[in-house]
Amino acid sequence: MSALGLPLRRLLDQIPLWHRALDLAGVPGELRGDYTAAARVVARRYPPGYPGVRLALPPAWQPHIFAVGAVAIHTDCLVDVPVDQCDPQAFHTWAEQIRQGLATGRAEQPILRAFLHTVNACSVDHADVHACLAGQAGRLGVRGYATEQDHNDNTDRSNMPLIRILSAACGVPMHPRNELAVRLTADAAQRWDDLADLADDLRNGLLTIPETDLLRFHVTRADLEAGKDTPEVRDLLTHACAKARAVLHAAQAALDDADPAVQFVCRPQLMIFFQAMGGLERRGAGLLRPSLLWHFRPTTTHLADGILRTLQHRLQLI
Repeated sequence: MSALGLPLRRLLDQIPLWHRALDLAGVPGELRGDYTAAARVVARRYPPGYPGVRLALPPAWQPHIFAVGAVAIHTDCLVDVPVDQCDPQAFHTWAEQIRQGLATGRAEQPILRAFLHTVNACSVDHADVHACLAGQAGRLGVRGYATEQDHNDNTDRSNMPLIRILSAACGVPMHPRNELAVRLTADAAQRWDDLADLADDLRNGLLTIPETDLLRFHVTRADLEAGKDTPEVRDLLTHACAKARAVLHAAQAALDDADPAVQFVCRPQLMIFFQAMGGLERRGAGLLRPSLLWHFRPTTTHLADGILRTLQHRLQLI
């Protein structure tokens, strides 16, 4: 964490500020330590994003978002490991603890106790929790996608149930217009993440570019694993970036018809992805080499429009 980020996080973690959020979220005294543990899990996993949540999102949302986020992070950590190191039993043991918790309302782990309270307090559909676990189970040991449809199915099975849970935790209804906007935003986020993590995923045994695209551009998995910089590889990666950018534009268009709360949450994400997309496109075959940089290429139009619209929708939530 940067020298600036640590003091900011300490300020945000001041007891009065956090207790106010817990009060507004209706968290009872015996569970406040559990919600604090959940918030710390999110802060450790996403140091840059944690201050943004504390500063930007309504305080009443924050404890529930952290409760859902902590369980999602722990679950993802059991799945998102190198293919040859994947331990399905560890995931299934954790998944069974969640299922038992849903059935009994009790749990031993602090983050799971917080999650179960949020599920009950926010009327989260248990079916979405079960669907989320099923989607994550489907990722165990996966080495890649055969077709574009397989890529889309992964988004629908793994990402959308979690988004519905988060939406319920924030009291945001998932009618068709909202669902379309968040689905496209999730798809855009997944495609950006796949490109940004392409080198690391390959090293861990996962290729997120569909095999049908490899065949179309006459590229092999071995070419990508070797980091080859050929015209065919560059054309393939340009095509993958173009698909990601097309989804970004589709998400932005769909967002205009969504509720203010959905626009408030999703628009900043799209704004960041638009700034980062140009950097990925410029890297070309460099995407096959690990990089710690996001390679932002700021575009004034998207930044200004995104910031103004986000502020407008935040005011509508007050």
